[in-house]
Amino acid sequence: MTDRSKAEVVFRLFGVNLEQQGRGFYVSLEMLAIARGVYLAHQEDPEKFSELLDNGADTVSYKRTSHDLARRIATHSNIIEGNEELGKAVELDSPETMETLHALFSSLLVEIPGRRSQPSWFGAHIYPFVGELIHYDAVDRRIKKSDASSPKNSKKRKQAEKVDAGINAPRIERYLFRDGGGWAYKVLRSDPDHGRKTATRQGLSDLVQDSGTPLGNLAKALSAHDFDYDEVPYKDGSEAEIKLYEDRSPWPDLLREGARNIVARTLTVPRAKRTESLMHWIPYCLARHQLHLARWKLDGTGRESILLDFGNETTPLRIESQKNLAAFRNDIVNAINAQAQEMIDEAEGDEDRKGRYERFTKETGKAVASPRTFFSETLAAVGALNATGGRRHFTMKPPMLEALVSATVAQSSEMEFDQFCELLYENYRLVVENKVANRDPLAYEVDSSILEHNGKAFREKLAAIGLLTQYSDATSMVRGEPR
Repeated sequence: MTDRSKAEVVFRLFGVNLEQQGRGFYVSLEMLAIARGVYLAHQEDPEKFSELLDNGADTVSYKRTSHDLARRIATHSNIIEGNEELGKAVELDSPETMETLHALFSSLLVEIPGRRSQPSWFGAHIYPFVGELIHYDAVDRRIKKSDASSPKNSKKRKQAEKVDAGINAPRIERYLFRDGGGWAYKVLRSDPDHGRKTATRQGLSDLVQDSGTPLGNLAKALSAHDFDYDEVPYKDGSEAEIKLYEDRSPWPDLLREGARNIVARTLTVPRAKRTESLMHWIPYCLARHQLHLARWKLDGTGRESILLDFGNETTPLRIESQKNLAAFRNDIVNAINAQAQEMIDEAEGDEDRKGRYERFTKETGKAVASPRTFFSETLAAVGALNATGGRRHFTMKPPMLEALVSATVAQSSEMEFDQFCELLYENYRLVVENKVANRDPLAYEVDSSILEHNGKAFREKLAAIGLLTQYSDATSMVRGEPR
């Protein structure tokens, strides 16, 4: 009951379930798994991409791939607990073959910042560099032969013949995917701009379809031996409950614009780099959307400005950025408190409902910790904070900065550095240098000379990753992709 009450408060406030467990890259992994699943469900159709981002139904039909075998190999887990015969059945009994595959797939696992130990196979996810590597969530579940005897589960029935009843076996199930990816997919498929949506569909299709590369072919061969997968499309109706709150937040549309700019660079940017930028951009947008809705609940505007620190030492700017982060985390907590109180007021004479929401009106405790942590750990995971713990401030590490530039600057175009900084402020309320800061109340907190120095450091960061060209002392141009 407690968990459900918490989900009700969080969902009512943010329109989607935001919990620590589904933070960071799990958002984009889930979104890509849905898109890949739509491709798999319709790949035999002549118009195989017509269903991708289709907004004509409340449910999304897609096939889920677990990649449980590849993930077990990557983490040195048993192929199936207590069963060596299955390993031989898929011709992985050679130690040399297993070690080679382990070396390959362990190097492809998504890095989760702050993780202190090697996760179990179902906590390890493969980076989706090519379409064949994309997979859904899965867990270890106790399985009985009777569970796998259904005619609908012919693959599992065959595997069950090789295992004893009552052992652990892989099963497709949400574990770390917590609807953030469903939110992102719904944002893209509900885009009212037909031209932009078409461009996004084409670019996203290029990322999730079969690549036909040696790595893709290997991944596809291994997935054929997965214990669990969808033989018929899974009908996901969870998106119908998700609310985008576009009347309160600009971030759904900012996600669409950025995603289109990222995935449309099919001729100028390698597939892996487009995938990496999308992996960073989607969680960043959801975290900022969460913050905006929290502030909207508190003051009715949601406007927030963020100081990005690109320096190498502690300055008043960094201290102010640290204060920003602490204040925003508090805003999320206070918004949850306010939302819970609003729901208590709506309950009127229903004392049971009032009691269920009461704990969420308090400022501290586990009831509010998880959504607050989703915000900060998501930003830390994608490189929008300097670290996952300790004294943290807002910044942009190279992969996140590349994603930001790719999302902001249109394909095959460039803009002057000052214009780019202006756009960062207008679109995302990001404050980097003194000219923009003079338009924001933050200018009163940090000396102009410090902001000017920070702007120069930002310029140097862009140049170091190949996204800024210095034509003269007065002219620097920012590009959406390296030359």
